Amino acid sequence: MASFKVKPSKPVAVFGAVGGIAVLVFVLVSGIGRGNGFVWLWAALCVGVVGFNLWAAFSKRGATEVVERSPTDRS
Repeated sequence: MASFKVKPSKPVAVFGAVGGIAVLVFVLVSGIGRGNGFVWLWAALCVGVVGFNLWAAFSKRGATEVVERSPTDRS
């Protein structure tokens, strides 16, 4: 069974990281002082998105998914 790693292009992954940083800044600026845990949940989610996108962009093994093809598939 052959398997292929699917990796986003560097520009797309960096764009996702920049978007995640923008959302993180917005959440922290508008949410600090409200005293609820939802702001910190959003902040943690944004940090995860940024980290995942940077890993996918710059890691040699930064594949976001693996596609497997069975030997009976013809393409």
